[in-house]
Amino acid sequence: SNQFNSNCTSFQKDIGTWFLGDGGIAEWTKTSEEGLTQNGLFLAVIGNCQLYLDTDLVGADNSDPAMTYLAKKRRGTEIQAIPCDAEFADTDSDGVDERSGTYFLYDLRAEMKEEAWYSMGFTLVIVVSLLGFSLIFSNDAEGIANQLVVPIKQLMEDMSCTAKLQFDKVTPIEDVISSSVFEVRSLQVAYHNLNAAVRSFSKFTPLEVVRHFLSLNAVAQLGVVERTVSIFFSDIAGWTTICEGTPPVEVLALLSEYFENMVSIILEEQGTMLEFIGDAILAIWNAPNDVPDHAVRAISSATRMKTTLEKLRQDWSSQGRPAISIRVGLHSSKVWVGNLGSSLRMKYGVLGDGVNLASKLEELNKRFKTETMISEEVLRENDVSDLFLVRPLDIVEAKGCVDPKRVYEVLCPREKADEDTKQVATWSAQAMKAYLNRDFSQALESLGKIKELKGGADAAGEVLFDRCQDYLANAPPADWNGVEFRREK
Repeated sequence: SNQFNSNCTSFQKDIGTWFLGDGGIAEWTKTSEEGLTQNGLFLAVIGNCQLYLDTDLVGADNSDPAMTYLAKKRRGTEIQAIPCDAEFADTDSDGVDERSGTYFLYDLRAEMKEEAWYSMGFTLVIVVSLLGFSLIFSNDAEGIANQLVVPIKQLMEDMSCTAKLQFDKVTPIEDVISSSVFEVRSLQVAYHNLNAAVRSFSKFTPLEVVRHFLSLNAVAQLGVVERTVSIFFSDIAGWTTICEGTPPVEVLALLSEYFENMVSIILEEQGTMLEFIGDAILAIWNAPNDVPDHAVRAISSATRMKTTLEKLRQDWSSQGRPAISIRVGLHSSKVWVGNLGSSLRMKYGVLGDGVNLASKLEELNKRFKTETMISEEVLRENDVSDLFLVRPLDIVEAKGCVDPKRVYEVLCPREKADEDTKQVATWSAQAMKAYLNRDFSQALESLGKIKELKGGADAAGEVLFDRCQDYLANAPPADWNGVEFRREK
């Protein structure tokens, strides 16, 4: 308005937004007692409308505490009061326009909004840039992980399996995660060469022994310890004859298949495979690892081998290959087990008379025409007599043994025994008791029942039967202890 002279021609337009009628905080008023004129300083007359400004309230009514608080809060932030020297026309001649304290109200909100939009825009650009960089880095990181981290992690897991000789858990070569990093590829190749070497070496040494020394975190040294073990000794019946009538290549193939099946059974029964001695197998239980039921597992291995060979013989027969039968000797005893040899080359082995007796029992199978013979020490081990049906065969002496040893034939697991087999075991026990009591007639009677049950032939009982007949004619000496006067190793 021109009433503000040339200094304030757009004053109403500039301050109109502060009144409720135009979205402001107070009403326009035409009297000095209402609205902004209440206790305020007269600022101007605009279109017959009086405008006052209270510099403390900045447009608020003192009677309204909420409005007063808002006005004080907004003063200097959203509304800026600027002192000025504006001159106003006193149109109503009331003298009010002569007040010298006049102010302009400056709206800071537009500037604040502009700054806010600028700040928001800048922040948005930064955020978008960071997201873009993170996506780019994420793709690069994934590539780095696929080429470096993931293959190395797989390699570490495989190395751990090799260290524990768990070769079945090592990642097959065709499933190895490939990498474009030369060093990683070289490391993978070097590891798989090492794994192949260790795997090949492990076939020459019992895995249980190597795992045992690995668990000690120490280098193997010469030395033995005394330990109660069950000793297994087996041999192929008539192997020399088989070799003479079979081409060497076929002999090797047959022997390899035989060993593969027999050794698998020993390992499944927690045994330690020690040596192949020609066609013979030497294994032990309860060393180096603890096997509380070692005698049971040793006998179980023998009975399982017998069942497996029955199936193999059928296949070999259809292929025109010779049949294989084995003889097994089992003995439980305290022996010396450990590393034997020299500091340059050693093997895990067993020493003691118990080993000789196991070998002796294997040989005695020939005489009694049996397949599996055990000592009385084996029979006394936990659960053996409860789980297996046996028949006494004889009382023998062997070199290195102070006392005579009763020996027994393993007939079958008790759970698989039929009535005839149970009768054989019962009558054999009665015959042995009568034999030791020098009642040879009663012993012959019991052995005769077994012959009748088997159709007139009892190969395993023939030795004792013939001896009882001989002792009826020529009684043994008074200090006789049941042992035949034979001196055999």
